[in-house]
Amino acid sequence: MSNVKELGDILASIDELAKRGLITRSRAFAAWFAINFFSLDEDEALEAAAADGGNDQGIDLVFVDDTSEEIVVIQAHCPENTGKKTPKDKWNAVVSALPFIKNPDALAKAGRPDLAESLAAIREAHPGHTIELGLISLGLKSQEITDSVTAHQSSDGSDDVDYFYLAQEDLIAKYRSLVNAENGIAEDTLTFSGGHIQDQGDYGRAWIGSVTADELQRLHKEYNDELFAGNIRLFLGARKGGINEQIIKTAKENPGSFWALNNGVTIVADTVEAKPDGDGQNSSFKLKRFSIVNGCQTTSSLVQAKASPKAKVLARIIAAKASVRSDIVRYNNSQNAVRIWSVRSADVIQQALRDQFKQAGLTYAPKLAGARKKKDPDIIELDRVAQYLASSYSEYLIQAIANKGELFDQPYQQIFHKSIRAPEVYLAWMVGNMADSERQSLLEGLSEDSNSGLLGVTSTYWISFCAHKLIKKYTKIDSPHITLQSMNTTEFKSALSKYAAKAAALFYDAAVDAYDREIYGSFKSTLRSSKFLQKVESKLNLRTTQLAAKALPDLAIIAKSGNKK
Repeated sequence: MSNVKELGDILASIDELAKRGLITRSRAFAAWFAINFFSLDEDEALEAAAADGGNDQGIDLVFVDDTSEEIVVIQAHCPENTGKKTPKDKWNAVVSALPFIKNPDALAKAGRPDLAESLAAIREAHPGHTIELGLISLGLKSQEITDSVTAHQSSDGSDDVDYFYLAQEDLIAKYRSLVNAENGIAEDTLTFSGGHIQDQGDYGRAWIGSVTADELQRLHKEYNDELFAGNIRLFLGARKGGINEQIIKTAKENPGSFWALNNGVTIVADTVEAKPDGDGQNSSFKLKRFSIVNGCQTTSSLVQAKASPKAKVLARIIAAKASVRSDIVRYNNSQNAVRIWSVRSADVIQQALRDQFKQAGLTYAPKLAGARKKKDPDIIELDRVAQYLASSYSEYLIQAIANKGELFDQPYQQIFHKSIRAPEVYLAWMVGNMADSERQSLLEGLSEDSNSGLLGVTSTYWISFCAHKLIKKYTKIDSPHITLQSMNTTEFKSALSKYAAKAAALFYDAAVDAYDREIYGSFKSTLRSSKFLQKVESKLNLRTTQLAAKALPDLAIIAKSGNKK
C-alpha cells in the first residue's frame, strides 16, 4: 500500500507542474524528475519541458548536469494505466534520438529549429560533457527494455554516451529516499577496522577511523537505498570513463590502495554509543537513526565491485545536534552545490521573519526542503519569495528570472532590508502566487496565439512586477492596517486578485507590442533581456498612468475593514 500512496504523491506533484507550465503530464514528469534528482530549478525545468512540440524525435527534456559533467536527455513516459509494463517503443524512441542529439541541424530540418538551437547551444557551451540518454517511466519495469539498455551500454563504441532506464519501482525507491531524508536507519552497529580518534564541538561529537569494504557491503545488503536516506542523490551508475567506473576498477584491481585514493564516507546519526571490544583491535559503535550522507557512490561502487575486505575507506561518524543536522547533510553532499538560500535561511533576518509568521500560523522558509510534493500554499519557500520580492524592483527583475541565487548575494541587503516585516514579505508572496495563477489562465485562453510564449513560467515575475506598480499607484503599502491577519481575509484576497488580473493583461499587451524576434530572439531569451525590460517598462508606465483614479481598490482601506472584523 506504501507504493500506492507514494505513486499518488508523485502524480499529484506532476499534475501540479503540468498545470503551472500548461504542458502534458509526460513533460511535467520529465521536469519533476530533473527537479528532484538533479536539483534543476523549477522554472528552468518547466521552461525546458515546455519547449516540446511535434517532431521532437523522442527528446522530452534536455539539461546540463555540471556535477557529473553530462548533458542529460530524457524521454518520459507517464501512462494512464500505471499497472502495465513500459512499452518497448518508448525505449526505441530514446535510441532513435541519438543521431539528432549529436547533429542538432537534423532537428532543424525535421521542423524543430527551437530544439535544435537549444541543443546546439548546450553542446557548444559544454564541449567536454558526455551524453546521458535515458527513459524514465511510471509504467512497471520491462525486462525487455532492461536487456536492451544493457546491450546498448556494452556495444556502443563511443565513450561519450551513457544509457539509463528507470521504471516505476526505481523512481518510487528514489522518491522514498528523498522523503525519508531525515529519518535514516533505526539502529545498527558499525565496526572500525583498528582504532579511532574522537572529536567534539558545536556540531556535537565525531569519531574517525577506517571501515572495510565488507562492513559497508553488509549494511548495503541489509538496507539497500535506505542506507542513503540523507544523501540527496543515489548511485549514479558506472558510466564509461566516469569516476564511479574508476572507483570500481580500483576496488577490484588494487584494493590495498583504495583507502588512500578515496575521500571516504560520512555517517550522521542521532545518537552514537561506543561499544568496547575484547581484543582491543577494533572499535564498534551502536548507531541510532543514521544514514550515509556522503559516500553513496563509494559504497555502491564497492558493492558492485564485490571488493575484498582488504579495501578500506576513511569513515566519519557524527552524532549531530538537531540544529545543525540538516546543514551537515547539505554541506557534506558533494553531488550537489550548496544552495545559498539554505545558508541565508539561518540568519537573524530570516529567523525574525520566521517567528513573525509562526505567530500567524504560517510556515516561513523551512530550512531544508524535501522531495517536491504537491505544494502547500501555507508554506512560504525562501527562494521563491525572494524572487517575488525582487520582482518589485526593476533593477532585480532579470536576476529574479535568470539567476535567483544572485539575489542572496549583493541584492540581499536591499530585498531583505533591515526593517522588513512579515506583511511586506507575505504581500509579495500573495502577489506572486496570484500572478502565476493569472498567467496560467491567460496562457490557457491564448494557447493558440503566436505570442503565447511570452506567458511562459518566468512571465510570472513580470506580472508581479506590473502588479507592484499598480499597488504603489492605488495603495499606501506601508499602511499599519495591512497585517498578516487582514491579508488573510476573503475581501483582501479578492481585492488583490483584481490587481493580478489587471497586471497580467497589461503585461501581455505591452510585451506583445514590444516583442521583436530579430532583436530579442526566442521567447525565453526575451523574458531575460534587460533591453526588453526597458521597452516594456516604458509601455507599462504609460498604461498605468492612463488608468482611472479608482480603477482598482485601495488595499489599505480593505485591510482596515478586515481588521475591524
